[in-house]
Amino acid sequence: MASSPVKIQGRVGRHEQFINGTFEPTGNMHNGRPVWVSRAVQPCYVFHTGKARWVVSKRLDDGAQCYAFIQDQGNDVLKAQGSWVCCDQDGEWRADDKVHITAAPASNDKFVQLRMSLGAELDKLGLNNKETLKPLWKRLDFNGNNIVSLAEIDKLVVEMVKGGEWPDWLNNKPALMRAYKKTTLRDGNGDDWVQKHEFAALLLNIFWFNKLWQIFSSIDGGDRRMDLGEFQRGLQTLGLQMSPQEAQAEFQKMDTDHGGQVLFVEFCAYVRNRVNPDHNKSFDADIYSGEHCGKVMRQSHGNRGTHAHFVAKKCFAEFDALEQKIKAIIADKGQLKKLWTRIDFNGNNIVSLAEIDKLAVEEFPLLNHKPALMRAYKATIKAGDGDDWVQKHEFKMLLGNLFYFNKLFWMFEAVDSDADRRMTYPEFRKLLNLTGAMQKMSEAQAQSDFKRIDKNGGGIVLFDEFCQYFTAKECPECMTAFVE
Repeated sequence: MASSPVKIQGRVGRHEQFINGTFEPTGNMHNGRPVWVSRAVQPCYVFHTGKARWVVSKRLDDGAQCYAFIQDQGNDVLKAQGSWVCCDQDGEWRADDKVHITAAPASNDKFVQLRMSLGAELDKLGLNNKETLKPLWKRLDFNGNNIVSLAEIDKLVVEMVKGGEWPDWLNNKPALMRAYKKTTLRDGNGDDWVQKHEFAALLLNIFWFNKLWQIFSSIDGGDRRMDLGEFQRGLQTLGLQMSPQEAQAEFQKMDTDHGGQVLFVEFCAYVRNRVNPDHNKSFDADIYSGEHCGKVMRQSHGNRGTHAHFVAKKCFAEFDALEQKIKAIIADKGQLKKLWTRIDFNGNNIVSLAEIDKLAVEEFPLLNHKPALMRAYKATIKAGDGDDWVQKHEFKMLLGNLFYFNKLFWMFEAVDSDADRRMTYPEFRKLLNLTGAMQKMSEAQAQSDFKRIDKNGGGIVLFDEFCQYFTAKECPECMTAFVE
């Protein structure tokens, strides 16, 4: 009976990210035969159904809903004869002769061992139990629409930790952000919501990235960045035995932008490559910045239940009234401080995307539009220090971006004739007209502004670039730092 790791290779097409990979033995039995779990951090198992099949499936059950199977009644998956059968894009099951399974060498890597410990951690809290997950999902998805936002996930983690149901080490914003991004951009379909069938993957990711955060934060010197000296001093924590020269070479693998410092996200990508070196590296770019997420959204239009979500019956009068309110807040330190205290409820002078989303929903429902909110958030952190949080001195910029990105997103459909999220000069001028800005400037000034935004002279301006330009033009006060 096989008890060593196994490796499945050769699948190209639907479910390849789940079928291909190295699977480690869990040490448990299912239907009297051994079970393997994906070394990649995703809920994916190889096991026997107890009848006539070995399957690759996302949960340990009867294997009826699996990614792939091979007919066999024996006790050793490596001795199974015949072809693996996989489900293609059209929903039809077909034999795939390219898919094969072989024995894989065992690994003593610290992070592989850490990944293999997750099952026991989840079992301890009952999070591998389908019956336990049902009420937990209902608690998370309080409105019953089968999708949840980052804000809702953050709220659940905070409440579960505060209530003593989950350990304190699970409540770390950097880890939660990574877990959310991996679940939506890699394990999911690329939209901004976690769906019910992705819940198990989300929980696994929350545990995994919090484990990595514990390690990273123990050696980063407290500034959420790790330099070469800190890396060398933390080699033992990382389970590495290296000479100074080898350590420097290993550090350079993590330091992808060669800036001399490694951020948590780079550390996570490095660990992924150690745990699962055969993974598709194109997914790393998604987790770094989400730059491919838009590509996925354009191809699939997002989830059919959520892609058209927007606040209905908006009008210029509502935006005009809210614009005056936002500008008044930005100009008044007292109002700013009060609003900042509300969003930064724990007083640590930084706020996450989840907290921003919560503020928009509760305080400015007109601005409750996830795609616009995401763009406003990204523009703010990009203009700041580039981390995943908006700091207190960036709050005015956030408010300006939040309002104008929403207003312009609402209006943009009317001028984006080819729906490519880019603007030619005629589209640029039309949007300026719609906003009333054209009444305050000459044709020559409009052309000059367009050329200034169009840095490469290609005759095209990105929608996000226009939003940043327009925000600075209409509300220059929001471009200044909030200082008490």
